[in-house]
Parts: sequence; C-alpha cells; structure tokens
Amino acid sequence: MGKRRSWDELREVVDKIDELGLSIKDGAREYGVKVRDIYEYNRRARKEKAVEDQGKGGQEWSSLQKSEISLPEDIQRIIVDYKRVNPDHGFKRIEDHLKSKHLVVVTRKKIREVLKKHGLLAPGDSSFDRREEPCKGSRRFEARYPRELYQMDVTYIYISGISVLYLIDILDDYSRFCVSAVLCRDQRSSTLIEVLHNACSRYGKPEKLLTDEGRGFYSWSMERTRFQEYLDEVGIEHIVSDPHSPQTLGKVEKFHQSIKNELISKVRFRSFEEASRGISEYIMRYNYERSHQGIGGARPADRFHGVIGETSRLEAELAGKEIDLSRGYLVLKVQGHTVSVASSSAGLQVFLDGNLMR
Repeated sequence: MGKRRSWDELREVVDKIDELGLSIKDGAREYGVKVRDIYEYNRRARKEKAVEDQGKGGQEWSSLQKSEISLPEDIQRIIVDYKRVNPDHGFKRIEDHLKSKHLVVVTRKKIREVLKKHGLLAPGDSSFDRREEPCKGSRRFEARYPRELYQMDVTYIYISGISVLYLIDILDDYSRFCVSAVLCRDQRSSTLIEVLHNACSRYGKPEKLLTDEGRGFYSWSMERTRFQEYLDEVGIEHIVSDPHSPQTLGKVEKFHQSIKNELISKVRFRSFEEASRGISEYIMRYNYERSHQGIGGARPADRFHGVIGETSRLEAELAGKEIDLSRGYLVLKVQGHTVSVASSSAGLQVFLDGNLMR
C-alpha cells in the first residue's frame, strides 16, 4: 500500500471515499493508503466527537480539529470562476493558477472546500488522484535547456462540414512552450518544412528535433524525404522515435489531448479560418497564462524565456526594502538583465538586477 499520510490528508481521503460510496478496502486501494490507517482515523475521529459532545477540550486530538479559516470572498470568487471556465482542471492546477496569476497561496484542501460549498466538486475531483503509471520499459526524459530539443507531431482534427484537417504542433521539450500549432489542409513534407521554418524564425532553431516515422518526416528507403534534407541544410539533428512507442513523444501527444479536450471538442467552429483563430488564442493562454504541472506549476513561457526562477530570486533580493509584493510585480528579461517593477510606500519602483533605479 501507499505511504503513511497525515491526519489531514486521511480526513480528505475518508471524505472522498464517503462521497463516492466506496468501501474502505476499495477506497484504500484507489487512493493508495493503508486500510488500518483509515480504521485508526475513524476510531480517533469518533473518540474526538465523543469528547466534543461531552463538552471536554479534546486537546489530545487537536490535529483533527484544525479551525476552518474562511477565505476572502474575492479569492473564493476567483476559484469558482476559474473552475466554471475550466471544469476539467483539478485542485493542483487551480492552486498553481492562484499562485502564478494572483500571487495567492491557497491549499488544495481549501480549494476543495470552496468548490464543494458552491456545488462545483465533480465526482472525479481529488487531490489524491493516482498518477498514471509509466509504460513498462519507458523512462521520463527532459531536455536540459530551451531549444535543445523540439518535439514535432501531427494529429487529425475534425470540424463539422470540413474534410479532415491536420494540426501540426511543435513543442519545446524543456519548457513545454508551444512554438507552433498550425491548422493545415495536408501534411506533405513541404507543409511540415514551412511550419518548422516559421517557428524557428520566430522562436529560434533547436539543436535537435524529435518526430515519429510519419511519411512526411522520415523514410527508411535510400531516398530521403525533403523534410530530412531541410534539417540537414539548417543543421538540426533529427531524432526518430521507435516504432509503436508513442510515449517517446509523450509531451506533444499530451498537448494534443489537451487542445482537443479543452477546445476542439467544446467549440463548434464554422470555418477553417475561425478554427485557426481559436487555436491561436488557445496557444496564447497555454503558453502565457496557464500553469503546467509537468514543470512544477510554472507557465511554459516563463521557462522558455528564462524567467522561471527569477521571481523567487527577485523576492529574496527585494526582501526588507519595504516592497509590497502582495500587490503584484512584473519581471522582464532584457539582454541578459532582469528588470522588475514593484509597489512600495513611495509608489511604483523599478529595479535593474535587484538594484533600485533612480
């Protein structure tokens, strides 16, 4: 079974088991806890309740009695509005959104309480959802820095009244930043080359490019594809995933699932042009607004452009300078320097590499 959990975690597990109507045995297996821990929690909870009923202090069980601190109404409204707009997002993603977008730290337990209070707690929601086990024989890998490796792939897109379309995506492996997501009417080598060339012109050329064995990308025959020739010309190393190993392209495949589940399946596009605009707007939100659990809750743009880590460094540098970081701050990377704008009792102040500009 799983590791021993704190009593607060066990309380959330027990609440979830009751909510889903699971048996203790099935619930323990579902959430990776020991059956005896659940029984022990229930025993202590019953004893604590008995102590309460008798009017006694119950200090020995205070860890089960943490006072419920109400969140400010505006924070609750942010949580509720975010969940309504993003019903598929769980507690962790909401927590990351509050931290990165609103500079507020709220525990997943509190987020769950707010969602339950407003009737937005879906049956599958849980901060203890089990992670998918990796495929046997596979291993997780990640590039060491931006532009070391791009992943490129093609997926089918179906829009009512339009013949099959192709979404050509390119993802930076290190940051998950989407450098390109273009809706195309074919997947010929010339089209793939154009998409990659435009992405490199805008965001920089990668050292390596990972693709599958699609006909436009790769050929096992003596005759190389135009795409392979283009990579040789511009000096990009081509890495081809093993046959029947989709997990190798796992990051871009996961991106395909996200854009289909969160956009394509929910919005009824009426034309090719309308779908292209919708995809572009989604990419902007994906890169610059939403947090990504695969990179510790950071936004892909922050990691791709080298801003990630600057926020914590900035907070350390500005500590004790009468700066109110709770009111928000801005971090910019300019030619290797960090420019930050923050609020103080004297008004807005600008810092260059942590030093106040006068």
